[in-house]
Amino acid sequence: MLNILRMDFRRFRKNNMLPLLLAVFFAFQLFGIFMMSRYADSYSAGLAPGSMSASEFFQYMLAQPPSWMLLYVAVFTVHYTWSERSAGFYKNYISMRHARVSSVLAKALLLALFTLLLFVAAVAANALGRLLFFENAPTGELGQYALLLLLQFLLHWAFAVMMLFVALAARSLIAGLIIGLLLALNLVGYSLSALAALLLGEDGAGIASWWLVNRIVHTLELGQGGAGVLEPAIVALLFLLLFGAAGAVFRQREDLR
Repeated sequence: MLNILRMDFRRFRKNNMLPLLLAVFFAFQLFGIFMMSRYADSYSAGLAPGSMSASEFFQYMLAQPPSWMLLYVAVFTVHYTWSERSAGFYKNYISMRHARVSSVLAKALLLALFTLLLFVAAVAANALGRLLFFENAPTGELGQYALLLLLQFLLHWAFAVMMLFVALAARSLIAGLIIGLLLALNLVGYSLSALAALLLGEDGAGIASWWLVNRIVHTLELGQGGAGVLEPAIVALLFLLLFGAAGAVFRQREDLR
């Protein structure tokens, strides 16, 4: 396990796509904040970006369609997973079934690191953008901001692990990217929401909120006493365990040809 993790980390560190993705993401995030400041007058009083706290602003940026963070996670995960084949070193362990499971676990851990780096870039871009383009923007409660970041990190990491399974199961780089695009745009979530509403009426909204991407792009209601924390945490852990296990099982049964 440790040897495979070290090999994957070395490949992760030398991935030329990683710094480019982070730099482009930071630049687009900053540009988006600049454009928001230019058209701030078009927002209603309750949605004025300059009056939002740091946690409200972060959630507002995440909820803007399409979710750029999910797009970056999808592209990097599929590319990183498939670059293993072009590198060729996976042939050294793919014949050992236990090592296959270890390779999935190692990639899941490194995807957590990538997600963390993406969040660092987002927080830095938001802080710099609010400082440059929104004067006297309120910070809000730092504890609530930290809780929001933790929950959203878990949700985005779960999405990355789901994309890891997609990349393994798609058997094609292009197919994996297309599926990742559909998931990041939440077309599946919108379809499930519409189906649940059609079949169950108002009760369908509650069921649809348990879909991972729906939970990511909807505002988390973090009131006093940690209200709204349990559901996103459960959703994140369920998807992490479900697709992590599915990826391990698929890799273990993968045809060697």
